[in-house]
Amino acid sequence: MRHIFSAAIMSTSLLAFSAASADDYDREGVRGEVYCFPTQDAVETVTKLQSAKEDRKDVVAPPLTPRFRIFDGGGLPQGFFLRGGDNQVLTDIPVQPDGTTPAFISKIFSAEQGSDICIQDNTRIGRPGDDEGLYFEMGLTPVFKNISGRYAIDELTEGCKDGKSLYKKMVPAAVRILMPSADHLSLRYETEDTPFQATAYKDGEALPEIETEIYNEAYVFDLEELEDIGADTLVISGGAYSLSPVPSVKTMKKFGIGEKKIYTQNEAGDWVR
Repeated sequence: MRHIFSAAIMSTSLLAFSAASADDYDREGVRGEVYCFPTQDAVETVTKLQSAKEDRKDVVAPPLTPRFRIFDGGGLPQGFFLRGGDNQVLTDIPVQPDGTTPAFISKIFSAEQGSDICIQDNTRIGRPGDDEGLYFEMGLTPVFKNISGRYAIDELTEGCKDGKSLYKKMVPAAVRILMPSADHLSLRYETEDTPFQATAYKDGEALPEIETEIYNEAYVFDLEELEDIGADTLVISGGAYSLSPVPSVKTMKKFGIGEKKIYTQNEAGDWVR
């Protein structure tokens, strides 16, 4: 169950879609120079999200902005491409200096049946196969379309309800009933280390400070607590940000949502998290 929810909620990594092709690891699951994932898995996930009813995407929607992110201090991959069943390179996918891959979505939808998405990464050879120091996220986490910094509580409530519906699109039908509620809000600033700057109001009067937890590089707080104190408006400042509906931090930790598998070598040469 941990794997299912991890694959759907927050920033989905290609590692969460499927195990890599067998010939890209040795028998002990060690990272090779090139590792690949079925293109069809990514296509199906995006297609399911695009098929959601419009009234489920009018307040929140996945940005679908694929990019590489680095969590181990290393560099970007040396290659990113689609590979056919004959192991020949079909199409290079350009990676920008900031890690973004603007052509990714269009490339995978035009790929031939049975192709793989492949990453060439010479600098991380030998790491465990599930290491996520180099992390590719597709931008599947729903975010609020409104980025004005001002929200009615009713808007936030609707966004959290619709967010759960979108998350359910990304998990197998058999486990959708187990999908946790997205009843919290995750505020992530574009500039790291920006302090939390959000205030709840009732009839124009500022309410007590909002309690937050820091998780997955964001401030997480409970929408229900805002409702309980009678808030009718939330105002966010502090610079560019994204706001997303998410489960509670306790639930996310329970299912491994938002956690990154990053290994380092100890003095004995063993890879440990």
